[in-house]
Amino acid sequence: MNKKRFLLLLLSAILLSTLLTFGNEDREYIKVKTVVIEETKTLQGERTVQHVVVEILQGKFKGNIVKFNHELIEGSQYNIPLKENMKVYIQLTMEAEKLVNVNFLDISREGYILILFAIFFLLLILFGGVTGFRSFIALFITALCIIKIFMPMIIKGYSFIISTVLVCSIIIIASFLLISGFTRKSLSTIVGTIGGTILSGVLALYFGNLIQLTGISDETIQMLVTHTNLQIDYRGLLYSGITIGVLGAVMDVSMTITSVICEIKKNNSSVSITSLFLSGLSVGRDIMATMTNTLILAYAGTSLPLLFLFALSDMPIVDIINSQFIATEIIRSLSGSIGLILTIPITSFVAAINS
Repeated sequence: MNKKRFLLLLLSAILLSTLLTFGNEDREYIKVKTVVIEETKTLQGERTVQHVVVEILQGKFKGNIVKFNHELIEGSQYNIPLKENMKVYIQLTMEAEKLVNVNFLDISREGYILILFAIFFLLLILFGGVTGFRSFIALFITALCIIKIFMPMIIKGYSFIISTVLVCSIIIIASFLLISGFTRKSLSTIVGTIGGTILSGVLALYFGNLIQLTGISDETIQMLVTHTNLQIDYRGLLYSGITIGVLGAVMDVSMTITSVICEIKKNNSSVSITSLFLSGLSVGRDIMATMTNTLILAYAGTSLPLLFLFALSDMPIVDIINSQFIATEIIRSLSGSIGLILTIPITSFVAAINS
């Protein structure tokens, strides 16, 4: 491993340690283990109430036994039947150092999530080796950039355009330098990815403004508006989300095309720039359909409940398209797909003249 790559990995490890310490604050979640559970029906017989006895597993009340009622409400996030020896989180309400109320919050899921994360990491290292490890570090750098750079900049009132361009550029450059090092290959990939991502963001911005998207169509955004004092440009946040969301697919396409062109040049040094460019376009055509499908299906998958709602309400297709949420998802899908398609000729051209 050369000195430059070693320094990159060292820097990544430092950033990773910073990320792992982020958010390590006191929380009002209290982890408990269920001990005894009894069930009763409501008077109407439509709901079940569980009378739960739990043992507190953390904090100053560790080892204490408390009780609370857990109502199973059909069609809500609290419709979770509790069982004995299940680990859950509760909220304790205190007054003058005395416990006055206990509320169920949610079940403990972090253990299973960590297991799945460990499987992902092991498979990445097993099949990817050193490259897989560098990809893992790049993943954490991406998360770190969004949490430590992008979000604070937006909260402090910086332009969403500047914030998005800065964060996307850092993610792109750091990821490809980690994976490919300081090479012509990484330079071509970086230029192609930045070009496709910027074009996608510009399209989203232009057409989103034309159709008057507000950025406040999603339920989560509406909760952010009504339950916080955060004063930000929600329309800009929407466009930032579209740009960041397409970044991964554009990086994939750009790396694939650049790798093919570099491999052709390596095996035949006399090949012309035109031939390399056409080869890149040929490879791009093969991956274009599947990658655009990937983007559109990913966005459609997050909107399935709303699509079912529209389908069951027998709304005309024009009304569905004109609804702000669906229009937002259409802009997101199409601008991302167009940016991905334009990445192919950009990357092919840059890689052909740079290889």
